[in-house]
Amino acid sequence: MREHIKGIVLVMLLGLFTLTGALIPGTQITYSHEISIILTLIAVALGYRIYRHGIRSLLHKNVTAQLFATIAIFISVVAGLVLPSASATGTSEAVGYLTASAIVAFIILAGMTLEEYIIHRTRGALEKLINMSPKTALVRRDGAEVEIPIDEVKKGEIVLVKPGDKIPVDGTVISGHSTVNQATITGESIPVEKTVGDRTFAGTLNEQGALEIKVEKIAEDTTLAHIIQLVEEAQEKKAPIQNVADRFTTYFLPIMAIVSSFVFAASYFTLGFDVALARTVTVLLVACPCALSIAVPVAVAATIGNASMNAIIIKGGTHIEKLKDVTLVAFDKTGTLTIGEPRVVEIKTFGNYSEADIIKYAAIAEKFSEHPLSKAITSKATEMGMKIPDPTDFKTIPGQGVDAHYGNRHILIGKKMMETTLLEDANQLMSRVESEGKIAIPVALDKNVMGIIVMADTIKENSLEAIQRLKRLGIKTVMLSGDNIRTVKFIAEQVGVDEYRAELLPEQKVSSINELKKGNVIAMVGDGVNDAPALATADVGFAMGAAGSDVAIETADVALLGDDLTKVEYAISLSRKAFNRMKGNIVYAFIWNIVALSLAAFGILNPVLAVVLAEAGCISVVINSALLLLSKPKSLTKIKG
Repeated sequence: MREHIKGIVLVMLLGLFTLTGALIPGTQITYSHEISIILTLIAVALGYRIYRHGIRSLLHKNVTAQLFATIAIFISVVAGLVLPSASATGTSEAVGYLTASAIVAFIILAGMTLEEYIIHRTRGALEKLINMSPKTALVRRDGAEVEIPIDEVKKGEIVLVKPGDKIPVDGTVISGHSTVNQATITGESIPVEKTVGDRTFAGTLNEQGALEIKVEKIAEDTTLAHIIQLVEEAQEKKAPIQNVADRFTTYFLPIMAIVSSFVFAASYFTLGFDVALARTVTVLLVACPCALSIAVPVAVAATIGNASMNAIIIKGGTHIEKLKDVTLVAFDKTGTLTIGEPRVVEIKTFGNYSEADIIKYAAIAEKFSEHPLSKAITSKATEMGMKIPDPTDFKTIPGQGVDAHYGNRHILIGKKMMETTLLEDANQLMSRVESEGKIAIPVALDKNVMGIIVMADTIKENSLEAIQRLKRLGIKTVMLSGDNIRTVKFIAEQVGVDEYRAELLPEQKVSSINELKKGNVIAMVGDGVNDAPALATADVGFAMGAAGSDVAIETADVALLGDDLTKVEYAISLSRKAFNRMKGNIVYAFIWNIVALSLAAFGILNPVLAVVLAEAGCISVVINSALLLLSKPKSLTKIKG
């Protein structure tokens, strides 16, 4: 951020000195021309970042707009300081050359600063990932519990994790029973029951019971540490931005060198050294690719502005260029295509009980439970307008269910709590529900099964439309999830993705992305920490900004500020339009330069008029790019048409 502020200050100072230096000669100030020369020289010096960039590109044998500008400015300054000594016009001519060079420096530096400000945004993700890992662990040593730094934990030791604490290591549960929120690693929307023999991951949250875990992986070997490594590697593999104008100037500079040499030679033998040098400098100034250098950054800024107004944050021009080529979009499931938390989706009644009866008694039993499924039941009761009384007594039995009383009524929740055999209809319903990847919870009152509550992670209302929009653009869709195969299959069929892959750990998502990359340009859409490596590995990463983790948002190239997945299609469509506009700007700037070069070569333009003409080309490019701000998302019916 400090570098961005420094760049903006330099641009402002350069512009101030240039403007002041250009206006002073028209005043009655003593030595006004000399003061103007000093001010414009200071302005030119403030463009040192251009020259540094130009010299560096020359050393690396790259031809850039900054290199061309450096050459043009240097020759203009030399001409402004040398020519007046042999010219009748004296210092007035010096002011003209120096003002022209200062204007060029201002335009190029402004373009560089604008571009840099909008592309450097992604390095904070690694710090947040690292901060997710606990710094200490409670270890059992010599019969006592000792809290030690995580770096001192050894493989094979026993770590104790209390309710509400983060698990510090990868390992196996040897004692205890609890539910663990593993969303940061696997993306599962519902906390997972953990008992003896189950694996745990560092950075996940132990929600209820205490656990004793035998350490298997520590420090850089843990799954979370591996996620950090994957993100870092993927970010390093991202290609540095290759500005379209820079690629063009690779051929433009040698051509201009030949043209200016020809102009100098032709003018020298017919009109003399002074005129030849003046025309050559004018040619170089008018040929300096100011419009070319600003064509892409301004179009990028307009595109990013348009996207921002539509709740999309695009983190730089290189991502716009990648977005236009996307042929396949991969989606995470939990929190992206789905809500990300269990909700009651169906209530099956038995006997004379109503849906309200089932929810009422289930909510009474679950009122004081912190389990996510309990919260789903109480939320449903609230939604139905019920006031839930307190149970007379209740107890939660981990891994089995809830046993509660309300007055003289006995409430049981959970299949393993049922002392009577479930009805055949109930068994069939539960089998169907579980085959769809949903959760079926039987509720019994006084040992009679009154009904079954069905829960699932529900699909977001615009997920189906988002997939349809992408298909209309000819883009394939894939769902990648850490959830079980039955749930993933059910959701995939509901939203209509072309392909799905289930039970994937973060590193397996990365492998899937790399595999899908063969023959495709891939965009990945996700919201959780577990998605960060895949987001970084994909050609373009989309993060769900409203519900997504900070790590996912910072790792991604594009952030959606809301939960509207149709914005993915809009971002791709906008990028295609923007890139076409960028190419149009470059073609236009090239034609404009050809006209201006012709006028300069025949001496029709002096240096200042040449730069003014170049400015007119820049203004035209800005207006053309600004039209991108008026673009709006199309309705699905228009896309279909």
